[in-house]
Amino acid sequence: MRKSIATVSVAGTLEEKLEAIAAAHFAGIELFDADLTASPLRAEEVAVRGRDLGLGIDLFQPLRDVVGVTPALFPDRLRFAEAKFEVMERLGASRALMCSAVHPEASADLDVAAEQLATVGKRAADRGFSLAFEALAWGTFVNRAGQAWEVVDRVGMPEVGLAVDTFHLLARGDDAAALAGVPGHRIEYLQVADAPHLSMDVLEWSRHHRCFPGQGSLDVVGIVAAVVEAGYRGPLSLEVFSDIVREAEPHETARDAMRSLLFLEEQLRRHWDGAVGRPASDAMTRSRPLVELFDPPAEPGSPTATFVELATDPRSSAIPDLFTSLGFRAAEDESAGALRSFRNGVAHVLLNGGSDLELRRATALPRPSVAALGIGVDDPTRLFTRAEALMWEPSARHAGGSAFTVTSPTGVAVQVGSAGSFASAYAGPGSSSPGDGWLGLDHVGAAVDVDRSDAEVSFYRTLFGMQPGPVSEFFDPAGRLRSRVLLPRDGGVRVVLNIVVRAGHAPTGVNQLAFACTDLLERVEGLRRHGAPLLTFPDGYYDDLQARLGLDAPLLDRLRRLGVLYDRDGEGELFHVYTPLVAGRFYVELLERRGGYAGFGSANTPVRLATQASAPWVGLS
Repeated sequence: MRKSIATVSVAGTLEEKLEAIAAAHFAGIELFDADLTASPLRAEEVAVRGRDLGLGIDLFQPLRDVVGVTPALFPDRLRFAEAKFEVMERLGASRALMCSAVHPEASADLDVAAEQLATVGKRAADRGFSLAFEALAWGTFVNRAGQAWEVVDRVGMPEVGLAVDTFHLLARGDDAAALAGVPGHRIEYLQVADAPHLSMDVLEWSRHHRCFPGQGSLDVVGIVAAVVEAGYRGPLSLEVFSDIVREAEPHETARDAMRSLLFLEEQLRRHWDGAVGRPASDAMTRSRPLVELFDPPAEPGSPTATFVELATDPRSSAIPDLFTSLGFRAAEDESAGALRSFRNGVAHVLLNGGSDLELRRATALPRPSVAALGIGVDDPTRLFTRAEALMWEPSARHAGGSAFTVTSPTGVAVQVGSAGSFASAYAGPGSSSPGDGWLGLDHVGAAVDVDRSDAEVSFYRTLFGMQPGPVSEFFDPAGRLRSRVLLPRDGGVRVVLNIVVRAGHAPTGVNQLAFACTDLLERVEGLRRHGAPLLTFPDGYYDDLQARLGLDAPLLDRLRRLGVLYDRDGEGELFHVYTPLVAGRFYVELLERRGGYAGFGSANTPVRLATQASAPWVGLS
């Protein structure tokens, strides 16, 4: 399908936007009027520059408050539209977006809106133009796709069609049923945007929190599928307003935008094949639209976090001592200063103090810090090909096997290989058996720059097939923290993205290593006896815990004595403990889930953040 993007969805000057969009291999643009107005280039020069870059102007937008206004105001708004048509002729554009009215003098009469749209449509048709009429989700009277279609249908002109915007439609609580009965040839244009589910004013939601398909929670696939099934064969075009894209580097944004459309096409293929969104039996009753779609190798089943690699100072014993105090044992045949393997049951940590670390990283890492995350998959070769197809730029495969490294937008180096090969490669003769200790990584947390947070979601979703959860928000001593969880479809690694919303620069990358275990209370008894550095929490936390959940006194007393945090969700329970920050860059969590508990103890996040902020760092020497 032809791929287009609105210039408002990329940061920079108009020339910078066009160059970035062309470099990402888009075929066309929606030219935002404000971008043209602010550009030193004349309309004719923009047209030439676009053609030189291989970009067509698929849509000129937006024409606001032209139709659906009071009769007294309409003549002046018609004059405005005619002036913009002159600009379109100079641009060589032939389609304009007409938005529903939000003007204080808007009219509630759909007949008036249809009459005015017909008048503007005739003026456009005389110039060889077409109009796409869109219901803004915050429109004064026309704010749903069904209302916009009613107006378009009353006009009855081939040059005037419906604009379908996935965000506007879904933000009003509608779904694909809102387009039932709209013929594909009357859908003039399709705009695509996703968003996380947020409880806020729809205009604020639209202006600040839209994102590319796959980065949010809306049923974008269902709407796009319905439009294509109706017969629409025009551009598949992105229109994303957000604070993030206004701050991000334009080439990275454009590349991420193209990746999102490729991923959307893959999801459409699965939708029509019955793999997503409906039973296969239902899919078989409908003919699949004849459109060419992106078809990469499938994402892995149940990707598993197999190890974490830390960059360490070979002159310091602080980090080896820390993990030894937590019950890890080093492989007996490895020497200090080399790549050292530490295990506690299935939990596996590599300490890299060697000079080869810098050779395998794009930038030098501070020490100590988390250098890489190892993820085991069923078929690394297939995933390598998928990463290439989705423009994630994986490194060349590591010598002697199919493992490779791919780096996330915020700089997390992910080493991908088969779980079995990783286990054999790093298991020394002193390694412990799974029954001896912990169960392995339950999840990892990563601090992300706000301007790359959506791209980080895209990395785990498009490459590994993980599903983004809702956005949570917390207050910590230094400001506000937003958090978003990415979950695997069928078990495996979980990732928690922490987006720090405050002024100043904070370190990014993996900053939480959460290991699962059984019998956590017994294990913490032993860890504390042997001097493991674990946080303790204020009495007020346990008083509040008793007030909220009414725990039995012996359990509450034991949690208080051991410094264990607790959460409950239905029949499920979570027990968890934390280390202080390690050199200010990461920390370790040990947790036990009981009774199907699936959360992350978010109710305990404020007290954990406050306690870690005041506790001395460990891992320093």
